[in-house]
Amino acid sequence: NNGDAVEDLVIQAFVTGTGGNQVMHFRGPAAPSVTGATSRVIDGPETATVRVSNGETPITASRHGMTVFAGVRDDPFFFDLVQFKHIIAGEATSFRNPGIDTFAGTNVLAIVVELPSAQLGGTKLGVWGTTSRPQF
Repeated sequence: NNGDAVEDLVIQAFVTGTGGNQVMHFRGPAAPSVTGATSRVIDGPETATVRVSNGETPITASRHGMTVFAGVRDDPFFFDLVQFKHIIAGEATSFRNPGIDTFAGTNVLAIVVELPSAQLGGTKLGVWGTTSRPQF
């Protein structure tokens, strides 16, 4: 990474399958053939693949020093929405202690990549992400 805010290495993730039979495929870290928002799938073999986790037990896969996960997880965000609405309406001046977690029991979909820092190519790390659908 040379600090110019242009990606030097990328990791790409894409899914195949439907419903409970989805598999997440990972490629990289590798230098992209095109930089910026107009990206192309990295040429070459997949770095790792993992079945998408739908249950409580996470499914991970490790290959070439990279560990990956994709699937449903409990939402880690805590927010007392009811008390927030009372504060906004002028009916309260502070949050409750303890508060009530409005998001308890809700889920998020997560894609997690863990790899040795030596594979990142430098001491500075800039992260950004995009989502897209294949154009036919």
